Amino acid sequence: MTGVRVLLTTLVAVLLAVLVGLGAGTAAADPGLVIGGDGAPVAPGATVPAQMGCEDPATTPAAGPGVAGSAWVRDPEGHQPWSVSSTLTVAPDAEPGPVTVTATCGGRPLTATLTVAGSGIGPWRIVGAAVVLLLIVAAMVLLQRRRRRTTTG
Repeated sequence: MTGVRVLLTTLVAVLLAVLVGLGAGTAAADPGLVIGGDGAPVAPGATVPAQMGCEDPATTPAAGPGVAGSAWVRDPEGHQPWSVSSTLTVAPDAEPGPVTVTATCGGRPLTATLTVAGSGIGPWRIVGAAVVLLLIVAAMVLLQRRRRRTTTG
């Protein structure tokens, strides 16, 4: 019975690790261009902040398939003079998945990856994983009851 308990505990741990991994996204590639802050996927139609290390005044807005950036601006109070900020907008009809976003600083291209969120698949994965977790817990309870009956009877 101990082997079964270890197996079931391992399955629960793996399932929880998968659930935690489902929420992970991507957001930065080149240290000179940073998109967002937490790396979570961005919903179509949403905006996300972007920042780039660039002292050169000649910059082009960030862009990628289904993603458009506003003009880069510097902090009006002069903080971090090497840094420019922008807002990226994901098109409402953008395809889900990773998108390479490119901006230029003085002719040098900087890239980062933004993940466009999918449409409704995520919640079903979580519900499915919760059902599997519930079945594992139910199996553990049944095995415990069975074990008690065999040891007392």
